[in-house]
Amino acid sequence: MALTRPVPRAGRPPTTRTPPEGAEPAEGAAQYAARLEALLGDPRDPGNPYGRSALWAAGHDALPPPPAGLPGAGQARPAADRLARALRPLFRRDLALAHAWSIRPLLSAPVPHPAAVLLGPAALLAAAGGVLRGTARIVDDLSRYEPATRQWRPVLASIFADLLACESLTAVALRFCPAEGPGTGGGPTGSGASEQSGASFAAVVGYLVPQLVGDLLGDLELVLNECGFAGNTPERRILAKIVRDRAFAGVDWTAATAAQARIVRGLSAAGGAWRPDDGTELAARFRIAEAVPAEAPGTDGPQAVAATLAGATARLADADDADTAALARVARRLVIEQRALRAACAATDVHDPADPAARALADRQALLVLAAAALGVREAAAGARPSFLGGSGWALLALGRIAERLGLPLPGRTPDPQPGVWDELARRAAYGVDCDLHATGLLW
Repeated sequence: MALTRPVPRAGRPPTTRTPPEGAEPAEGAAQYAARLEALLGDPRDPGNPYGRSALWAAGHDALPPPPAGLPGAGQARPAADRLARALRPLFRRDLALAHAWSIRPLLSAPVPHPAAVLLGPAALLAAAGGVLRGTARIVDDLSRYEPATRQWRPVLASIFADLLACESLTAVALRFCPAEGPGTGGGPTGSGASEQSGASFAAVVGYLVPQLVGDLLGDLELVLNECGFAGNTPERRILAKIVRDRAFAGVDWTAATAAQARIVRGLSAAGGAWRPDDGTELAARFRIAEAVPAEAPGTDGPQAVAATLAGATARLADADDADTAALARVARRLVIEQRALRAACAATDVHDPADPAARALADRQALLVLAAAALGVREAAAGARPSFLGGSGWALLALGRIAERLGLPLPGRTPDPQPGVWDELARRAAYGVDCDLHATGLLW
């Protein structure tokens, strides 16, 4: 995996951000997140009960209670993607705290929130993004006077692209969640079809995110170690705590294996009737800055998203810039792989999770859904500000790495998008911007 970013500048500009007035429907989530981040306080303050030192010392049974004045996440039932965005400062701060304060209560409520099973992977992504940002700052700083450190920039850039792809998948999955929980009588948005769609997506996200982020955390540990940061340094302790908390938060290898088994059981549907989507039906699901459309999604969210891959690829044809043309070539390889996967899934009526061949098919299926989600989010963001998410660089890097994981060779004449992705990561790390899809400004 790759990592790249510019060094922090002396006299770093203030990074306190205020959610824009009169914003679109995400305003409430942004305001809640800003308040939550302020209540959590400076993570570097040794006297802060929600600081890194205190949370490192606390065991899973001795976590501090929520701060006074914090609205309960369960008091209202916001749209799933807005809920995840509102809670992101907590997710960034500490994985165990996020599970204890928000995820576990939502899962154990009499009517569990539809997003609850997706919040664990969302929290893992936010926590990993924080480690990436800190590591990128270190590499950027060292590379000013230690040129050999620059070898880690491509590693960090690749990690950033992988995280953005996983963030895209998780955001789209959240936008497929029903607006109401089971049995709430919420009309179409609480329908069985919608619940089935959310459950299917929970399996894909619950498998891919723990698996991929686990690998990325290993890469970050390698980079920190090679940069001279031993196990007793604050940077390594933050990373070690995420690894320690994964089982507690239900986002470890065991959880990924269970989710993979659920994907295997649905493989027959992946080889069934196929209705390619031209991009119009699900376009709103990819527009992450907008409110979720009111209409109920289809019966199988991952299948519906995967069906957009061919259409999104076709719309990349005749691109006039090298990165987009290369993205089209890589995406076409994935479309061919998707056709082969459909045939392989259709060849067997019942797939057994104990069968290694079935697990390999599930892995391929999940990676292709990941590619379709990343491509859909990139296309929906084209022309928007800031321009990075709508650009081709990160998507080319992410889809290229998906192709490599599938064992597909990259097309010839593929430009290297890593320098541009590194530049964006370096800028975010230097100026206090989150590694999320929204490029959120950070308080601390």
